[in-house]
Amino acid sequence: MRLKQVSLSAAISVVAGLTTATVGLTAPAALADSTAALPLSHYAHMVADTAHQHLFFSQGAGSTGILVTDLSGTPVTTLTDEQGATGLALSADGSTLYTALADGDAVAAVDTATLTESARYATGTGSAPVSVAVAGGKVWYGYETADGKGAIGSLDASGTVSTPSLSHWSVPPLLAAGGGVLAAEEPLQSLSHVATFDVTSGTATAKADTDVYGGTATGLQVTGDGARVLLAATQQPALETYRTSDLLSGNSAPYYTGGVGPASLAIDTDGTIASAGTAGLYVYAGSGLAENHVPFPAGTAVAPAGLTWGGDGTTLYAVTRDSSGAYALDVLGSAKLTDTTLTLNPPQYAAPTEQFTFTGALATRGLLPAGAALQVTRDGEPLPDVTVGADGTFGISDIRPDAGEYTYQVSYAGDATHRAATATQKVYVARLSTGIAFPEFDSATPHSVVFRDTLSTELRLGSLREGTEVDVTRTNEDTQETVRLPSATVDPATTEFTVTDDPKAAGRFTYHLSFAGDATHEPTTSDATIQISPYAPALTLKAPATATRAAALSLTGTLGDAPYPAGETVTVTRTDAAHATTPATWTAPIAADGTITVKDTPDIGGADTYTVSYPGDASHQAATASAIVQVSRAKSTVTVTTDKATYAYDGTATVTAHLGTTYNGRTVSLYTTPAGGRKTLLKTGTVDSKGNLKATYKLTHTTTFTASFAGDYRYAPATATHSAAAQVKIAEKLGSYYTSTTYSGVAYRVYHHTVQPQVVGTVTPDKSGQCMKFQAQEYYSGAWHTIGTSSCFSMTPGSTGVTHLILTHAVNQRFRVRTEYVHSTKDTSNADTWGGWLYLTVRN
Repeated sequence: MRLKQVSLSAAISVVAGLTTATVGLTAPAALADSTAALPLSHYAHMVADTAHQHLFFSQGAGSTGILVTDLSGTPVTTLTDEQGATGLALSADGSTLYTALADGDAVAAVDTATLTESARYATGTGSAPVSVAVAGGKVWYGYETADGKGAIGSLDASGTVSTPSLSHWSVPPLLAAGGGVLAAEEPLQSLSHVATFDVTSGTATAKADTDVYGGTATGLQVTGDGARVLLAATQQPALETYRTSDLLSGNSAPYYTGGVGPASLAIDTDGTIASAGTAGLYVYAGSGLAENHVPFPAGTAVAPAGLTWGGDGTTLYAVTRDSSGAYALDVLGSAKLTDTTLTLNPPQYAAPTEQFTFTGALATRGLLPAGAALQVTRDGEPLPDVTVGADGTFGISDIRPDAGEYTYQVSYAGDATHRAATATQKVYVARLSTGIAFPEFDSATPHSVVFRDTLSTELRLGSLREGTEVDVTRTNEDTQETVRLPSATVDPATTEFTVTDDPKAAGRFTYHLSFAGDATHEPTTSDATIQISPYAPALTLKAPATATRAAALSLTGTLGDAPYPAGETVTVTRTDAAHATTPATWTAPIAADGTITVKDTPDIGGADTYTVSYPGDASHQAATASAIVQVSRAKSTVTVTTDKATYAYDGTATVTAHLGTTYNGRTVSLYTTPAGGRKTLLKTGTVDSKGNLKATYKLTHTTTFTASFAGDYRYAPATATHSAAAQVKIAEKLGSYYTSTTYSGVAYRVYHHTVQPQVVGTVTPDKSGQCMKFQAQEYYSGAWHTIGTSSCFSMTPGSTGVTHLILTHAVNQRFRVRTEYVHSTKDTSNADTWGGWLYLTVRN
């Protein structure tokens, strides 16, 4: 069955810009020159006789023949009657093929020229030899002893069979020879029992005998110089090497076989080692450097003991077995050439008219062929060669004017030590996609829309050309009117562009942005919808602070966010005393720059309020501003008087307001403000024919009366005030008297001359802490005479003052006493007030 090439090539889809690339990799394999099916039901061993152009295949116990093919695997003949032919070995001169007949208890000799059995040497009944090796002029074979163990026998040139005692074996050992050294091996579970012998003289002399890492060996080889023995066992992850002198490890690094134990090995005369397991075939140079790796299709592997080198120094023969059990011969004529791998990397992007570059690398397990030329074609058309760099890398640049799929092939011709390699790369040249993002608005007003945007390219690749433009249209979503605007020029360095517009109205607008594309870039479009709110213009109004009634005046105003279309006006209203609820109204024009001039001749004096109102338009919101102008009025007069200046506590005052000449207003308001109290309306009314308005008011505190005229159309407001004092209420009494009497109809209190009369005064309203004085008088010479006035007494809580009279020489004399409230500077709410007289006399 033919050994199929296992490719490591893969289709790799790389999106970069608009480029998709396919990368082809050569297989890291030593390809078979030929593969032929072998008519075998079992397989045991293979020998190559390149001198006679034959290959010999044994099939092990239970078989009866040895298959002979040419060097390509084509059957030549089958050597019959070779019962259980297993191990095979050529004589030193290649004239004789020796085979161990496991079912014939013999070693057979076959003439390689005539392909006929020339001799058969019996090894003893039940010996069942399984392996043979030629060394030291003898044929050595491993066989089974009568007691069921194993031993090594020999056969000399005369045909004499001998069975020397060469170590102790539990089963017939596997034999191999090289450089005058014979090696034997038997499995011991995870170990192998190995012994080596010097057979140069024809007599076996033991060199080493020990257990090593191994298992069930299916391959045993001795190097041509006899220095090392190699052991292939499926239980071990690598091919193990030991020195034949002491069976210690003979290689610093084992021959790796893919992490799976090798089942077969072959050593060529130049020291090249081939080893195979289920992970594939590995070829190592004599230095230990891995040159090649041949993976196999799933289920196919080299058969145990299925490798042998030809005598030409280059060809390796391999017997493989697939999952169905069929055997095939693979002839590998370049197995020793170092595997070479070409890898290609897709370009980052490939766009028409833009140079693009894809890179690659030439890799090998040996020395890199730096400086080697690689042949490049595009769709079969030769392109300039590229040179391999010191690190194995290279680059290929090209420009395609048109979009499309292009296939690039890169080839390495190989050399004396490197295998040729080829890789292909599919490059899809396509225009780069572009995009326009949602813009960033710097301004969005009815007269100024400014936004910035970018025309982005895929992965920011493929430079934009000078003069690249984006077409712009504007659609009013309210009216569905579309207007084409000037194109915006794109800055190639930043890919930015700016759109400036004056939509002349508020509303919902959609800006449609369109790039037509170019040779390198795909076209693209984008819509940006924005709600533009009307201006909220600031309306300022300047007016004179004062104006003369019946004279012309001017007010000026300014509306912001100009311009304004011709014919727009503002509404002007004037609210004054005559138009409090129905203002005077007219219009004034708005200039294009937003200025407004208002003219008026007010005939009503007072605080005239001018209000200018702008109703708004498609671009502007409504706005209002007001100003107050004090329009002159004639001076009016008003007075207020009371019938007295001072009133007793709770006394009634008659208040009179008088209004002078006015135009159409004759109403006056009277207000009272008691000391320490709030201003309160007393009366409002129209003055009488004399201009007077009267009212009455009871005073308990000093009170300010205010007369107020609100003004009319031609006369200004006027106010007048007048204050009237209010006294306090004083309650007095005498204490400590024992009786009463009268003189001239006046009641007197009578006191013993030993008693000091008590005087008590109480003030209303409460004047606690304020000053109270007492005054005493004596009646003599027909009149009252003051005999003393006290200093201030601070009234106690309850607004009361108390004193005692000290009278001397007072018997039969008459006296009177009274109290006085004296207001302080801190209390002006009531006037000073004297109480009434209290009368008293003294007796023994």
